[in-house]
Amino acid sequence: VAESLEEVAGYLRIGGFGIGFITLLGASIGLMNIMLVSVTERTREIGIRKALGATPLRIRQQFLFEAIMICILGGAMGVVLGISIGNIIALVIGVGGFLIPWLWMIIAFGICILVGLMSGYFPAYKASKLDPIESLRYE
Repeated sequence: VAESLEEVAGYLRIGGFGIGFITLLGASIGLMNIMLVSVTERTREIGIRKALGATPLRIRQQFLFEAIMICILGGAMGVVLGISIGNIIALVIGVGGFLIPWLWMIIAFGICILVGLMSGYFPAYKASKLDPIESLRYE
């Protein structure tokens, strides 16, 4: 019985990893699209910043910081939701307390930062390479 239960748990782990990976991939593509739209809508602002002396590095940093913050906010909402649902299930079952996996939460925030960097780099690079004169004409 224990071996059978361990086998089922292994399949559940693999399934959970697959679903999580597909979800992260979809979220990173969505974030990249959001950041590309943000770059397009803020072309004039980027041109003004460049005309006032902002370096491409500073513009890249701005957009990367925004992408990372969006990912961290999403991760924080996921942590709050996960802890809430875990506590509710622990109360319904009533067999002890709910353990909060602190290590996995730290790893999850690291993954959030990594996804923000990966999906925000291309829009940030695109924003940093805009020509200030053409950007100021853009409407």
